Amino acid sequence: MPRLSPLILILILLGSAAQAAPEPVPLYREIKDWVVACDNLRSCQAISAAAFGFSPLRLVVSRDAGPKAQPRVRLTYAGQAGHFPLSTDDRPLPDALMDALQREAGEDTVTLSGEGDTARALLAEWRNGETLRLDVTAGEEAEVSLAGLSAALLLMDSVQGRLDTRGALYRPGERDDREVPEAPPLPLLRPFPGVVPLADDERQRIAQVVLAATRSEWQEADTDGREPEAQAHALNTREALVLIQTSCAAYNCNFALYRVAREAPYPQQPLRIEPLPLGGEGLGGWVEYDEGTGELGYFMKGRGLGDCGDAGSWLFDGERFQLQSAQMMQRCAGSTPDDWPELWRTARP
Repeated sequence: MPRLSPLILILILLGSAAQAAPEPVPLYREIKDWVVACDNLRSCQAISAAAFGFSPLRLVVSRDAGPKAQPRVRLTYAGQAGHFPLSTDDRPLPDALMDALQREAGEDTVTLSGEGDTARALLAEWRNGETLRLDVTAGEEAEVSLAGLSAALLLMDSVQGRLDTRGALYRPGERDDREVPEAPPLPLLRPFPGVVPLADDERQRIAQVVLAATRSEWQEADTDGREPEAQAHALNTREALVLIQTSCAAYNCNFALYRVAREAPYPQQPLRIEPLPLGGEGLGGWVEYDEGTGELGYFMKGRGLGDCGDAGSWLFDGERFQLQSAQMMQRCAGSTPDDWPELWRTARP
């Protein structure tokens, strides 16, 4: 029996489940040279991210959930180009499509973007191709691999309940777009009530007590010979938060966080927070707490270049830390942190 390709298998599985419940979100998946990420509102992105090598040309396809949401494409070139000739497998992009794209030039980038019918026409050109190429100057090219784009679009349609609808990105059908489910409601966080900051003497006293009391719990992580650093912040009138930077490597640091009583003998316990989606650990790399806003955040690089990693934040409501945001880009393929896809979004009170 002949072996089926991954794309054929995805087509069969997703096609047979057109009316089934959409995939759970948040979702993060790597398909050949593409990354697909959908957040808790079923807003999805497909990002060109070749597993090997770096291209100054990057393509992002995005779409919000809901029957009226339109697809968007954004093609960014990291450089300057007065002329922008695009081709798919050596076929020049039709002039009408080039003219329909919006162009924006930054200091070090050029971005072409389109949405709605323009995006659909572009995806029809690209989804079954192999390579999208930009001829910047004579002898200089930038490429985006289209391997995996079709499966990425199909997965986006499936997550948003668009399979076989007229507005589907990969395989339009006869189902009415009004059958597409609405986007889930944006979670509303409980507000941060505010707190009087710790006085300097109390801040220093709590930090030093917790540093000494917990050293045996994280001492083995201290491999760089530096003296650990501790910071204390008021959580409420009864408790404080202590962040201990236990050790640092080339571009990430290790942290231990404790929730501490503000009265002697200052009993403490490891901090508990709402978990990140998809089993992320968080609270490493670089961690900060803002006593004025009640926001706890972290940023973790996957490598020194900062083109992959994860980040997240929590909002304190006076008693608990609520997950506020989460981003993740596991594939190191030249993305800046601003382009890491969101996995969790919320509404501030």
